[in-house]
Amino acid sequence: MEPLNFRIAKAINQDELKGYSPGLFHGYTGIAVFYYNLAKLTGNSGYQKIADDLVDRVFSDLNLMAPPDFENGLAGIGWGIEYLVQNNFAEGDIDEILEEVDNKIFKLLNEETLSSFELTNGLTGYLFYLISRLKNKTPDNSFARQINRELLILVINKLYELVTPQFPFIVKDFFFDLFWRFPVVLFALMEAYKLNIYNQKIICMIKQWLPNFEAYIPSLQVNRLYLATVLNQIHAQIPEQRLEKQIKLLLFSTDFKAIKNEIDPDLRSVRYGLPGFMFVFDQAVRSFPPDFPYYSDLLETYKALKIELANLFESFRTEDFKSKQTMYGLSEGISGLGLLNILLPELTEDDN
Repeated sequence: MEPLNFRIAKAINQDELKGYSPGLFHGYTGIAVFYYNLAKLTGNSGYQKIADDLVDRVFSDLNLMAPPDFENGLAGIGWGIEYLVQNNFAEGDIDEILEEVDNKIFKLLNEETLSSFELTNGLTGYLFYLISRLKNKTPDNSFARQINRELLILVINKLYELVTPQFPFIVKDFFFDLFWRFPVVLFALMEAYKLNIYNQKIICMIKQWLPNFEAYIPSLQVNRLYLATVLNQIHAQIPEQRLEKQIKLLLFSTDFKAIKNEIDPDLRSVRYGLPGFMFVFDQAVRSFPPDFPYYSDLLETYKALKIELANLFESFRTEDFKSKQTMYGLSEGISGLGLLNILLPELTEDDN
């Protein structure tokens, strides 16, 4: 049988894509990211051409009246374009390309009150956009870079105000979501920390949030593991004994035998299904050292889930994609499955 990525590429109907949005999670931008990575993996110029055509569609269909959010709008599209340029899939003056997107997001963050810190439609998505803009190679004294630095500081301050009162809701998430807002915002803050722009504020936020980490245990077993993994990544950069203690408590309270029951095997998407579930486990296995408490339970479950994911991917045929999975986007569609398989092939590799 052909590799999964080839089956996915065959199943994506170019004519049906004409009705898609330019967005990152469900539209042309995200699907282009998949095709560019597939072209790089295989050296197939045909995939490169499809990706180039999709990017052309992004710019031809892009309307600056589009929503500014990360899921469907300008922030996600801008992040995707930055990803392509920074990974040498595309060329151009990125500040010039994204000038109008920068202006729209500048106006939004300075003039509107946002009530969400979700990745999809809130402050965390805008933070990821700004981090990507500040990771590029434009000169430090460029006007765009200076503005984006100030916006990064503004967003981090807004996040502190918005996230702090939301911690009691950690216990109220009852289904798996790879974009679960609490670990995702913490991960975004650690990515911002690597930029060394507003580190003292980030350190103060983490330390002030410590009592909240200690007060609330997520209801889902997988969310306990997810939160413990991100806290461990924070602890690696900002060592704190209380954080380490909470990480161990979260792992101690995680029932690895019951955790598999929390995923719906019929959900095949990266965001809600087994592939995203496995991404959390992969990050956990990478994050914790083998001598860490409960690592053996974590690894045993990870290996069992790898078999399930490999069987799931192996069972997919081109016809199945066309008949059972009509979405093509990154978040909940088949291009997301393909990209995950390209970037993390070890998720389905035989350990033997």
